[in-house]
Amino acid sequence: MREDILKVLGERVVVADGAMGSLLFERGVDSASCYDALNLSDPALVRAIHEAYVGAGAEVIETNTFGANRIKLGRFDLAHKMREINLRGAELARSQAGAGRWVAGAMGPLGRMGEEATDPAEVEEIFARQAEALVEGGVDFIMLETFASLTLLLTALRGVKGRVSVPVAAQMVFTQRGRTHSGRTARACFEALILAGADVVGLNCGIGPKNSLEVVQELGPVAVPLSVLPNAGFPEAAGDRLMYASSPEYFARQTAACAAHGARLLGGCCGTAPEHIAALVRVLRAGSPVALGTAKVMEQVNSQSAAPTRLARRLAEGKVILVELDPPKHLDVEPVLAAAEALTAAGVDGITIAENPLAVPRLSNIVLAGMIRARTGVDVVVHLTGRDRNLVGMQSTIMGLAASGLHNVLAVTGDPPSAGSAERVSGVYDLRSLELMALLAGFNQGRNHYGDPMRLPVNFCIGGAFNPNTRNMALQVGRMEKKIAAGAGYFLTQPVYSRQRVDEILAATAHVRAPIVLGIMPLASSRNAEFLHNEFPGIEIPPETRERMAQAGEHGQREGVDIAWELLEYAWPHFSGVYIIPPFNRHAMALELMRRLGR
Repeated sequence: MREDILKVLGERVVVADGAMGSLLFERGVDSASCYDALNLSDPALVRAIHEAYVGAGAEVIETNTFGANRIKLGRFDLAHKMREINLRGAELARSQAGAGRWVAGAMGPLGRMGEEATDPAEVEEIFARQAEALVEGGVDFIMLETFASLTLLLTALRGVKGRVSVPVAAQMVFTQRGRTHSGRTARACFEALILAGADVVGLNCGIGPKNSLEVVQELGPVAVPLSVLPNAGFPEAAGDRLMYASSPEYFARQTAACAAHGARLLGGCCGTAPEHIAALVRVLRAGSPVALGTAKVMEQVNSQSAAPTRLARRLAEGKVILVELDPPKHLDVEPVLAAAEALTAAGVDGITIAENPLAVPRLSNIVLAGMIRARTGVDVVVHLTGRDRNLVGMQSTIMGLAASGLHNVLAVTGDPPSAGSAERVSGVYDLRSLELMALLAGFNQGRNHYGDPMRLPVNFCIGGAFNPNTRNMALQVGRMEKKIAAGAGYFLTQPVYSRQRVDEILAATAHVRAPIVLGIMPLASSRNAEFLHNEFPGIEIPPETRERMAQAGEHGQREGVDIAWELLEYAWPHFSGVYIIPPFNRHAMALELMRRLGR
């Protein structure tokens, strides 16, 4: 039985086949004819090419259906045979791939005439119908490839994902500058495709192996498996033929090098042949330094990694109690340090330090984290936002965290600056939470965004935020799953105020293996409750709770602790711990909850 392709791509490099069209041309097929129709008119020829790639060592065999959509087939008066051509294409590939290899259903763009269609729903339907036929024929996943238009690819992706359940790879064509013809960067394209549901993203065609390697080197970590299927260099016209000068050995060296920068599905496009794929397989199997992405080398990297943090071990072994402290808006840090000492003495597992919450300037949380750890020895979780640093500054900060031994990081996007501020304050957001997690995970593998080695091992314990206070819990759980794929090892939830919401979290995340630590923010007063409910993003307080706080009057803080304890006592057995957020740094409220828990 074949393993799930996404699971395997998460573990090692997989080799795909090479070109189909250029081989058909070499074997005498007129370039003006419909290559997809050969699935019906000359299946032996198509089968022979699949067989050659299997013999070369390819593990993924693509169907001969690149242009088998209704629009392109219509130019040959074959639109009525769309389903039959795709079914037969999948069957031919499967007949040669056998039980041990994967079959990818190849789907290309509609061509210039098709791209002029103005109705996105019609375009989605065209791609959906082709995907249905391929899946019916037995493909393991869909390969949307050679798309120069991100808009069209996103439309195709919506159509396919809405109709079939197999994984979908989405591949773009880039120029030598690593951008689309409209100027979009590879990273921008891939981020949009991942958000739209692509299971694999990558590039094919357009450029050769050297330029493909350059694109991947500048890309940085990606949240899903990355595919790279370049041409065999740039073609040269020779009469009515396009000749590719790249030797199989050169192609293999350059393409295999992409594995060192995160590529997991490697193969070829125009001009490549079975000998190119065979050379690629040899380079990867030889364990050459250019194949650093292979499982063997990753095992070597992992064996040299730094030890996991104490917090990471505690999350793996049992329940944790975390308490958040905000840095001051001034320079007097003694009250915060005293609070940290009291919490450490009470047995807290870690203190989290927010970074400029609500985009209000405070003392550097990284500096404060270092001071707390030096004073108490307790584990400190540094909140790191994508709001205040560009990519260069973020990498510098991450290196500083690693060098300082601050390896517990909560990666978040960050609250946006107030749009109504009289000051000119803008968020940077080069990296949002997913990209930031992937960047931290890359450092754990010994490289920065550009693939440069870091020389010394690091093992960041990467946390993510989870907001259950939403009408669309499934959407938030989907983001949680993407964060896990990007590198998140555990989650802290936004504050919760009802048993019903606790139950909803448990039901929605029953399949999630990553530890989830429940956020509890005790209320300090009725005014505090109303402010949080009405003005603080991501917090919802039930009317009965707000009424209890209103009735408590001057005893609001005590009532707030009681309310928090009732919920904490109910939820404690079902989560990996509790994340207490005392308002206004009133750590005595956290100490009381810890006392009731038995600390």
